[in-house]
Amino acid sequence: MRKAFFTGTHRTRHPGETWAELRPLLTAYGITRVADVTGLDDLGIPVTMAVRPLARTLSVAQGKGASLDAARVSGALEAVEAWHGERAVPAPVERAPAEALRLPYPVTALETHPGSLLTARTVLDWITARSAVDGTPVPVPAACVRLGREAHDRWRLHLPSASTNGLASGNTAAEAITHALCEVIERDAVSNLTSPAPEGRPVRIDPGSVADPHCAELIERVHQARAWLELWHLPSRFGVPVMSAYLWREDQPALLVSGSGAHLEPHVALSRAITEAAQSRLTAITGSREDVHPATYREAGHRGPAAAAEPGADWGQLAAQFTAGFDTDEREAGHLAARIASVTGTAPLVVDLTHGPYANGVFSVVKVVAPSLRYDSRHVIPRPRQEAAA
Repeated sequence: MRKAFFTGTHRTRHPGETWAELRPLLTAYGITRVADVTGLDDLGIPVTMAVRPLARTLSVAQGKGASLDAARVSGALEAVEAWHGERAVPAPVERAPAEALRLPYPVTALETHPGSLLTARTVLDWITARSAVDGTPVPVPAACVRLGREAHDRWRLHLPSASTNGLASGNTAAEAITHALCEVIERDAVSNLTSPAPEGRPVRIDPGSVADPHCAELIERVHQARAWLELWHLPSRFGVPVMSAYLWREDQPALLVSGSGAHLEPHVALSRAITEAAQSRLTAITGSREDVHPATYREAGHRGPAAAAEPGADWGQLAAQFTAGFDTDEREAGHLAARIASVTGTAPLVVDLTHGPYANGVFSVVKVVAPSLRYDSRHVIPRPRQEAAA
């Protein structure tokens, strides 16, 4: 299906159309309201929060976008994604150690927490995923996909670990897979910032050189609010544009918020980074998340981050280094999957979470499991050091 909406993102339908079909379904996923919280800040970048009181993970999800409809869809679908990660994971087809299976990847290359005891001899429940490259069925541990905590009558070691990294939705399955692949690439690049041997150098961007109308408008809104904004292009081993944004304002002196994004179109990656930073700021303002660190609200002197000595790289020259994206998500997902497979030696794996009784005809939710990709910076996007970019 051809893409039809291109402001700050790529979608096969206009966000208003998606919202009209999605809204009647919200109660089925325990969502009691989707609130517009944009007015609690004066940046003017649309941000929403979706409330799901009986969640097995976080009970509030955030959304952002170029318009209020886009932000509503973003927030609602983030909550819907988590619901599927909690409740729609396919039933295990086998219980065995990895060494008893013929896996195309080492089980230790999956996402785990530091200090994990996972080995090829660890007995796990396995579900069926499919290669994002050729559709081949491949076993993956259910623990990589299932989210949330619930009471049960038996103790089990939860290895490896699951997160929302690679959990994505879309108007179509291909759109969801594309967004999931972009996310795992984004998180890999962000994790590279804290690597003992980082690959490549981040490049700071001159905000004044950004000519894309949508991104330029976002930057102007931030500056009109007299906030400090810093933009970076992060190196990615997959050759995909990854951007990060850092935002500070003296009304929250202890809080340096950040956002990141990845997409084959550089301006889409930049839009995602800026809007996510604005979303993070409003998350702290609303105080609605259970995982906001108390230090966010401490008193501090009104002294912001130090200004850079030079204006930064020209956006036009940086963006020109990348080829344009694709007109369909099927082609884009295939390209991204092939890039990941060529670099890591393993194809990313897709688990369909809107299968069978969970199919709805309005949206698709998938979980992409990408062995050997990094996800180390889970709550903070490290700010690149000026000297690292020199």
